[in-house]
Order: sequence, then structure tokens, then C-alpha cells
Amino acid sequence: MSETKFTAAGATPLVFSVNPVYPVKVAVESGVVVSMTEAGTERAHEKGPVRVVRELQFVGLTASEFDGGFDYLSRSQAQGSQSLVNWFINVAPPGVSFSFEDAFGVVRTVGFQGVTLAFELSGAGLYDGVVALREVIGQ
Repeated sequence: MSETKFTAAGATPLVFSVNPVYPVKVAVESGVVVSMTEAGTERAHEKGPVRVVRELQFVGLTASEFDGGFDYLSRSQAQGSQSLVNWFINVAPPGVSFSFEDAFGVVRTVGFQGVTLAFELSGAGLYDGVVALREVIGQ
């Protein structure tokens, strides 16, 4: 198994020391909107691309990988280090794409799904939580 990592041009890659827990939850969004006519007939309209959302559950993510070296006040990452919080706020905030390599060596172009990154402190210097990544298919 490979190491899970995030990469983007001009940024220090974020390489995780722990891989997500498998199986990973996957949801497919069709890009179709269904509406109802006044006569009660359903109509389907393609309104966007197909999207795949993968929920990566991390257990025991180290504090250094979660937010180590990140200064919340100045919103900056310490030189020579990288963290998930810095990726979420500065490197590739929601709406910005980056490369995600999973534990099996498959690389996808993704972005964060949603505007919240929620983790819990589960032990001394360890965090558990879910990172939801959105991949647009066919564009």
C-alpha cells in the first residue's frame, strides 16, 4: 500500500502517515434535477456534471499532520511543514482542485466537499475525522 497524499502546484505535498480506514464511503451525484410540472408529470433536467464524493475516515491522524505548524491567527503554515488545516484554508480551500493519491496509488483530481473540516482530538496528539473529497467526472 502507498501513502495517501495531496499535491498541488507550488505547494509542499501533504503525505499522511496513516491511510484512511477502508472501505471508503462513496456517493455518486447524478447532476440531474427532477421537477414536477403543473400537470403532475416529473421532468428530469441535466444541470451539472456527475460528481463522486469520497469520505476518507482518518483514525489516529497525528497533530503535526492535522494542524501542526499552522498559525490560526495569521493563517499561515510554518516553513518546512505541511498540515491538513493549511490545505483546507490556504492551499486548496473549497472550490479549488488538487491531486489526491489514494493508498493504492490511484491519482484523482479532487476538491474539498463542503466548507467545514471536523475532527476530534481522540488521544494525546491524535485526531479522528472525515475528509470529504469531490471529484467531477466527465469534464
